[in-house]
Amino acid sequence: MSVVFHSLRWRLQLWHGAILLLAVLAFCLTAYRLAWASQLRHIDKSIGQNEWTMFHGLMVACRPDGVDKGSVPPELIVERLRAGTLAVPPTIAARFGGNEPGYLYFAIYDRDGRRLLHSENLPADSTLPQPEQDTGELYRLVGTRRETMHGGPGGLVVVSGRDITAERESLHRFAWSLGALGLAVWSLGLLGGWWLAGRAIKPIATISRTATRIAAGNLSERINVQGTDSELDQLGRVLNDTFNRLHETLEQQKRFTADASHELRTPITILLSETQRILKRERTPAEYEEAIRTCHDTAARMRRLVEALLLLARQEASGAAPRESCDLATILRETIAQLAPLAKERGIEVRAELAPTRCQGDPASLAILASNLVANAIQHHSTGGHVEVSCAHAAHGVTFSVRDDGPGIPAEDLPHIFRRFYRVDKARAGSSGHTGLGLSIAKAIVDNHGGTISVSSPVGHGTRFTVELPTSGSR
Repeated sequence: MSVVFHSLRWRLQLWHGAILLLAVLAFCLTAYRLAWASQLRHIDKSIGQNEWTMFHGLMVACRPDGVDKGSVPPELIVERLRAGTLAVPPTIAARFGGNEPGYLYFAIYDRDGRRLLHSENLPADSTLPQPEQDTGELYRLVGTRRETMHGGPGGLVVVSGRDITAERESLHRFAWSLGALGLAVWSLGLLGGWWLAGRAIKPIATISRTATRIAAGNLSERINVQGTDSELDQLGRVLNDTFNRLHETLEQQKRFTADASHELRTPITILLSETQRILKRERTPAEYEEAIRTCHDTAARMRRLVEALLLLARQEASGAAPRESCDLATILRETIAQLAPLAKERGIEVRAELAPTRCQGDPASLAILASNLVANAIQHHSTGGHVEVSCAHAAHGVTFSVRDDGPGIPAEDLPHIFRRFYRVDKARAGSSGHTGLGLSIAKAIVDNHGGTISVSSPVGHGTRFTVELPTSGSR
């Protein structure tokens, strides 16, 4: 049972049923009260008309000849009532008599509460209000009767009443009919609510099943978005974006593992084959020295590769870099100074046009970015030549570029230049000592800063890397 009430559909149905029940009850009670009020107005009007008929009969009885002509002073009626000489006329007695359902009755009292005249069927429990109560005009229910009281001429109090058994029975039948109608409406509302709740949560069930299949390993599947821009469509798009990032991250990790395994396999093979070769028989000191140097160089290459892999992993996993105000020109100037021995060794002249360029970023990451780009330009340049480094403010941030006048990059290699372990010079891939991760690390740093990096390389006119970074550091 607890599982049932944990269901969103059941909870929606319970809330819907409760609210609908309150609405139906409120409607039925309001309709009942309005019908009862209308019935009472009709009854009071009828009592008033019969009361007028009763007074008219008394006026006729007060005329000497009993003829229904002319008017009789009210004082005469009051005087005869007080004297006890006015009896109920036969026409009035016939109208106000009997005890069948709907019978009429009346009574006339003086101001002291003494009954002066009444119909023979006056109920025993029909009394005047207490003296402190207002006797100007009063309507009340007494059992199955409706009574009216109001003041008459000469301080008299007139009580008129009517049996309302028939009206009450009619109202009870109306109440049962109203209750049956309300129950039918509530039942239909529950069925409609169950159907609507099912339609409402159907997309959620679809999303849940799709997410379950994705969690089970089908990472290429996505939630079908209807394109209605509803809340569920928005949720579907958010989840699809999340699944896309998750899929991309997992694929990235797979590629990272495969690439790292591939790159580490060669140096490990060299180490194993070299140690096995040297241990097969006794060697001269020179041969041992040569083997140890080979193992050292191979281990150094493995260390550079591992450090580059760790740096790339940190950059890709860290997300947005911590930001602080820094001068891009200062970072580039320090980078050029650090790489000056490498440039001198290869006969490369590094030229700099560095204007003060403030930006928001992580100085350590920007230093790695600059070092990778400048070192890449120096190392992939033929002996001699120039490398130009510049930075400046741009329309929407800051920009810096690294340009060399070397042989350039073939057009077919440009789309892959930022891939891990991608090398333009395939022939030197195993002997150059490069990890093939420098540009991948550079792109990861730029992405973390919310910027862009691009490369252009007209064949025979060198290579130019351009980095644009937002000044605010916003992604």
